[in-house]
Amino acid sequence: MARVLVTGGTGTLGSSLVVALAARGHDVRSLSRHKPHAADVEGVTQVRGDVQRGEGLADAAAGRDTVIHAVASTRMARVVELEGTTNVIAAAAEVSAHLIYVSIVGVDAMSFGYYRAKRDAERLVEAGPARWTIQRATQFHDLLDRFLGWRVFPATKHMAFQPVDVGEVSEQLVDLVEAGPGGRAEDFGGPAVVPLRELAAARRQIVGSAALLLPVPAVGMLAGFDQGHHLTPDHARGELTWERWLRARAASTPA
Repeated sequence: MARVLVTGGTGTLGSSLVVALAARGHDVRSLSRHKPHAADVEGVTQVRGDVQRGEGLADAAAGRDTVIHAVASTRMARVVELEGTTNVIAAAAEVSAHLIYVSIVGVDAMSFGYYRAKRDAERLVEAGPARWTIQRATQFHDLLDRFLGWRVFPATKHMAFQPVDVGEVSEQLVDLVEAGPGGRAEDFGGPAVVPLRELAAARRQIVGSAALLLPVPAVGMLAGFDQGHHLTPDHARGELTWERWLRARAASTPA
């Protein structure tokens, strides 16, 4: 049994991850800036803290042998990724814990600011004093569903995504906890690379609505998405397809 701290434990990934860890018998501590959920998960202790400021982080890491850094923020990417990751590295190193950093496929080839911040955070992990593993994954189904729920979404000619299930990524992270420090792990991609227009069409058919795709040129930060630098077809390790995920979500949503 590992004693694991998950930062961002109430986020999209974190809330799935703490359940997966507990289900595999690990002792889990979930750190979040927000008030903990009212319903406790057996095997999970919820604590409050702020990785950006370092508040509560040392206490949360005390007695842990693994720290999974799952905090994500596109709105304050550089501050959260650089200052927050620096604080998490220090907390993990202080207790000689294995640090697992969750990143995104393509961060070393994209000009998008959030991706660049993630790559800089990877460098901090690689150069830091904590024993580490970095896991990159493609975009979660939840994220693409949110994008395609907008009224309009920009679409370059060749834009495609490789959506992956957050639960499958969570299970992979639990595997990394149990394996111990391993450096850069194999990328984890969804089961298929799917053109954006097909993702939108499937959402429209199954959910009943989808964003209007607005044709835009493949310039600036969109160039990398048009060229597919965020994809990893040779590492299509997930199994849950976009259509199956949409149908399951639709079936679980109250009418």
